[in-house]
Amino acid sequence: YSNLVTNIQLSSTFAGETIVPSQYYNATNPVIITGATSGMQAKVIGFQDGTATTQPLLIVQYLNSGSDNATESFSDSENISADISITHNTAYGAAIASATTHSTSAAQVGSSVKVEEGVYFIRGQFVRCAEQTLLLSANDSTNVNARVGFSVSEELITPETDISLTDNAQGSSNYAAKGSHRLKINLTLIKKDLGATDDTDFVELVTIKRGITTANKAEITKYSVIGDTLARRTFDESGDYTTRPFQFDIRESIDNSVKTKEFDGVYTKGATTDDGGTASEDKLVIACTPGKAFVRGYEIEKTAITFKDLQKAREVETINAGVTNLDLGNFTRITNVFRTPDIGNVSGQTPP
Repeated sequence: YSNLVTNIQLSSTFAGETIVPSQYYNATNPVIITGATSGMQAKVIGFQDGTATTQPLLIVQYLNSGSDNATESFSDSENISADISITHNTAYGAAIASATTHSTSAAQVGSSVKVEEGVYFIRGQFVRCAEQTLLLSANDSTNVNARVGFSVSEELITPETDISLTDNAQGSSNYAAKGSHRLKINLTLIKKDLGATDDTDFVELVTIKRGITTANKAEITKYSVIGDTLARRTFDESGDYTTRPFQFDIRESIDNSVKTKEFDGVYTKGATTDDGGTASEDKLVIACTPGKAFVRGYEIEKTAITFKDLQKAREVETINAGVTNLDLGNFTRITNVFRTPDIGNVSGQTPP
């Protein structure tokens, strides 16, 4: 997970041609783009198509500062050009090697999740996963909430669509004969809302709450007899203990002001808290950091911050002429004292 994903919004058209951001992306030979005004150069490492409400954008990695050695990003409404001849989708006409950045907030910083190439065990099969990057937000790097994982889809591959399924026994009578159909399982990185419950074709990899990741760690297999025996021995020898102590911090539930001080909250007003309640100024939040402990011999590990709601003390009680014990210790400082005996001057001391 990265919350420092730099990207630029593009205008939808250039010189009367529709901009297709994929034309600027090449995984094996990255395209370098240059700003005509700022002098900035950046390598294109991803893209996202535009929609009815969003601009097409390029995910970039900046390579230098601007011509003035101070500028850090492309400017609004700036012409950019690519370093190579790009092949444009023929449906849109000739190749377009130039584009214009969006007129407002062209340069942005967002967040994304990337998964490396690997093999997952899905639905009883070993499935190869290609390297994928998912842009979670183009302009939000601190308050992202999402469940990220694989969308699992299946398709039937036939010899008519994949010639590698035909028989390769050249010189035999069955050469190029049709082979069996194959079941192909595809893994596509997607995101879901935190409250989404439709997980029929979804395998969750990581949960992100307010920009903080919670890795879904595989559970260690628990063998009932052996595990209980080891836990009992560990507890008898060492008791309860922590290997990475948990730390606690008290925070406001929502942004709050007390006289001249400002206190940042964990949630926005009215939001649903991790405890299932509603965030308000009448609550505090106790945050427990990640840590690891052994309780009764069993391993307990928290991989992300846990937030618990805590009601503020809001009731007031007035006590008139109450009696309480006071432990004075060696001395005490007193103001506004009444009905005390007269105390004469003591050398070096002034009576109250």
